[in-house]
Amino acid sequence: MQARMFSIAPTRSERSFAGSPTGEQLASLAAMLMLVASHSATWMASEPGAVDGPVPVATAATEARRTAGTPGREILIAGYAGGPLYHRSDVHLTRPGGTDLTLKQMGWDGDMLYFPIDGGIRSVEWWGSLGFMVDFLHNKAVPRLGKGAHGRKLSNPVVETVDAEGIIDGKPAPSRILLTDVIERFEFTHGHNTLIFTGLVRPFAITPKVRPYFGAGFGFAIPHVEVWFPGGAKDDRTNEYQYAGPAAQGLAGIELRKGNWSYFLEYKLMWASIEGALTGDESFLNFMLPGDLARQFLRWWNGEEPRLGRFETTLTAHTVVGGAGYWWQVGGAAPLAR
Repeated sequence: MQARMFSIAPTRSERSFAGSPTGEQLASLAAMLMLVASHSATWMASEPGAVDGPVPVATAATEARRTAGTPGREILIAGYAGGPLYHRSDVHLTRPGGTDLTLKQMGWDGDMLYFPIDGGIRSVEWWGSLGFMVDFLHNKAVPRLGKGAHGRKLSNPVVETVDAEGIIDGKPAPSRILLTDVIERFEFTHGHNTLIFTGLVRPFAITPKVRPYFGAGFGFAIPHVEVWFPGGAKDDRTNEYQYAGPAAQGLAGIELRKGNWSYFLEYKLMWASIEGALTGDESFLNFMLPGDLARQFLRWWNGEEPRLGRFETTLTAHTVVGGAGYWWQVGGAAPLAR
């Protein structure tokens, strides 16, 4: 049987007379006697060869202080919104018919406010100053093809020309190429989604209700891949969710607590390595992530190659997000004041 420890805190009636020497002594004596009795009983029950006798007062006082200072477990459920600022990146594209092409340093835009709005949801658990977070982030990533997310019209459209190397349809690619000559749509707008498992630390408090935090974590990129080619048939358009590779994030934020509500402002550095398949398959109403991933798993299990080729790129983004959530205490002493 494991020994149990009890934390003794003075009641309101005990505090009311603790100002006199007699009341303070009686309260202290009562607390020590209860601790001695409880520790003696559990110690004798757990140790068959124990002899009768009280637990030393110094040990009881030490255990009481340690137990009273043990932080409880907190749980926070929150949501947030924010937009990414992407680095440029190379895109490597292979297709049947002799295309093996690298588009150099393509630019990406976020289109934050176009539905669905960029942001995320998270679940956080804290144990004192240490925490663990499951963080699902949805951002958009759209190349500069003169259109916004889902092909919407822009007031100031920009079509990029980038450096290129490799072959297109078996012929050497030009050194500079207009993106719309190669791709009609190439975006992740039902999300450049990432699921990240993140370790957190909040090392100090600015005030009892305001505290900075820091974190780093790893996980998975699960983008919604939308890739079309000029003049291609509708059945050759890839429009589905895919597991695409590893992802990671580093973050720094500041949290304000008011009652059981948490408000936070946070900077994220996001990175994802994306290896996508050009399948020609389509999500049901762009909303069938589990079904798309199951279909991808079956293709992998059966050793099927994507019929329209593959692509690779890396997305790195700076993102500032703001959000709010609700937290509650599971046990122990709350490390942050309400």
